[in-house]
Amino acid sequence: MIHESFYWKEELYKSYLTVAKFRHLKSVSEKSLVKLEKALLMGAYIIRKLDEAQKIPPDFLLNKEILSFRSKKDTVVDHLNWHRFEKHYDFDKVFKVEKDWRFILNQLIHSFSLIYSTDDTDKFDGILINSDQTKKVGIFFLPLKTLLTIFLSISEGDITDAYYKREININGSDEKSKVSELKLVKAIYLYPNGFNVDKIVTQTLNGEIYKRLF
Repeated sequence: MIHESFYWKEELYKSYLTVAKFRHLKSVSEKSLVKLEKALLMGAYIIRKLDEAQKIPPDFLLNKEILSFRSKKDTVVDHLNWHRFEKHYDFDKVFKVEKDWRFILNQLIHSFSLIYSTDDTDKFDGILINSDQTKKVGIFFLPLKTLLTIFLSISEGDITDAYYKREININGSDEKSKVSELKLVKAIYLYPNGFNVDKIVTQTLNGEIYKRLF
């Protein structure tokens, strides 16, 4: 259970910083790759725990994104050959699929294949990713822009108003079983004045990395 979300959101912001800075590294080392991997996994895990602790609006992780998807060929993907992605996935046919933030975070947390992509200028621009389950059907491309948007949208806001509800089960066999757990139904999530996540992420991709004011 997360009691005070401020410190966890601070760690999530640090994950954003690590990922953003990796894009602008002049040279990539094994250590920097490990830092990136840790930031991705920890950032996704923190968001999941914030959601489970009802520290973000309940519909946040239902936000949708369009991802590119490549189907799996008739091969077996395992721990020894996962990196041979061109052998396992059909890159001649690219499909567009709609997935919510929860799905994307689960791909990171349970990632099996995790392959970094670069753009025409040789800068980090996204991830080819799947999980233990989705590796059986294909691989997704997660744009860096989408990832940074998810991390910042959660790290930089706070719940300022919330509505909770406790359901009553009239079929419960005793008084305790009739009352369900208290659930966050809806919430207002506010950001610092002037905060524009789309603008900030675009600036970050161009080298002007967002700095917190507090």
